[in-house]
Amino acid sequence: MAPILLHNRRPPSDGILGHLPSFMRDPLGFLTFCARSNCGVLSLRMLHKQVFLLLEPEDIERVLVTEHRDFIKAGWLRTPAVRRLLGDGLVTSEGDAWRLQRHSCQPAFQMRRMDRYGEQISEVVQRKLANWEPNDPINLQQEMSRLTMEIVGRVLFAVDDSSWTLEASRAMDILMSRFSSGWNLFGMIPWPPGYQERMATRALNRNVDNIIHTHEISQNAQFEDADDGDLLSMFKSSVDVSSGTSHQHVLREQVKTFLAAGYESSALTLTWVFLLLSQHPDINSKLTRELETVLSGRAPTASDIPLLPYTQAVIQETLRLYPPLWMTGRESAKKCVVGGVAIPAGSIVMTSQWAVHRMAKYFPCPNDFLPERWLTGETKNLPRCAYFPFGAGPRICIAQSFAMMETTLLLASIAQSFRVECDNSDAITPCATMTLRPPIGIKVILRAQEKINY
Repeated sequence: MAPILLHNRRPPSDGILGHLPSFMRDPLGFLTFCARSNCGVLSLRMLHKQVFLLLEPEDIERVLVTEHRDFIKAGWLRTPAVRRLLGDGLVTSEGDAWRLQRHSCQPAFQMRRMDRYGEQISEVVQRKLANWEPNDPINLQQEMSRLTMEIVGRVLFAVDDSSWTLEASRAMDILMSRFSSGWNLFGMIPWPPGYQERMATRALNRNVDNIIHTHEISQNAQFEDADDGDLLSMFKSSVDVSSGTSHQHVLREQVKTFLAAGYESSALTLTWVFLLLSQHPDINSKLTRELETVLSGRAPTASDIPLLPYTQAVIQETLRLYPPLWMTGRESAKKCVVGGVAIPAGSIVMTSQWAVHRMAKYFPCPNDFLPERWLTGETKNLPRCAYFPFGAGPRICIAQSFAMMETTLLLASIAQSFRVECDNSDAITPCATMTLRPPIGIKVILRAQEKINY
């Protein structure tokens, strides 16, 4: 039985370009309109291509989880522009190549490693905090990006050096800018790279090669068992060069994937957390009270995380409102029926974390920042894919547990000492690029965190 539309209000459509102009002008507004005005599976047209937007968690679960083999990564997610940024690794690969890569790096994210990772994360952030002073102005996203990039280098690649992070993060910002432009369909059109993109690609590759070289001469990378080593050690032990590709090139592509994916989502989550806290001093006070009670000013460890439920709820609510992965796409490998709608083979199947996470039937007061909803039982019985900031199914983010631990420890460490003051944080509009970013260059002031009077 076909789903019943709520109001049957389709978004504006152009005769030739279909729904593409509306989507390009305001992708987040377009998706929000679709989710508020329809349910089930919404058929759209982008140029000559038929696109199906999934709006119900059970349909999303079917595509991403239960019948995932019938829905592959869409071709526009594997363009040269994407590979320049993410490499030809776990995010962009398919089939046997993806399964081999996933299997080879899975041990790096086992729970038994989290205590060690937590210690390393704490060391990195304490060094960063030592360089900050109250009333300092900082570029918030840039500082969070350099911090999380340094953590990826230290924890996953055993490189305890931050000198490369500024150039690498700037290069990635340049490469990411292609995906923020509507005129090239957010990076889907394979235009050749311009001068800045070529220079950024060279800079990124140079820094990745330096990481690999530093790793090779580092004594920290030597372990008796490869499974006890860092992620780069695992890559080295599993590299397949049977296709004729050089060992160095394969390593570079794998490192680029985890460098880009590993730093970006955590940096954005922290950026949005501090912007939201600057708008909600009452929530900042509750967070500070929990941190003072549990930590009493000391650096947090991985074992402290279960004792910080409100801190975790702040992060979960931030990921609901501003998920770094705001839209997910697949391509139907064969003809099928989803939600009562026939989907031809080769069609694009899309869903949106941004839209689904803001549905009032799953999240009352959906546009409000309410960390308490994760502590009161309101979200206990959510459908499986009503909340999926890290994706779902076999291709769920392999570093999900690591990312949650990292952001919790970083938030707990920073918020004990500082609060962020941003005069216009309530007017900041998210930018839908490959990820959901605030505008580049947001300047904030670090203020000394106020002590709570009990």
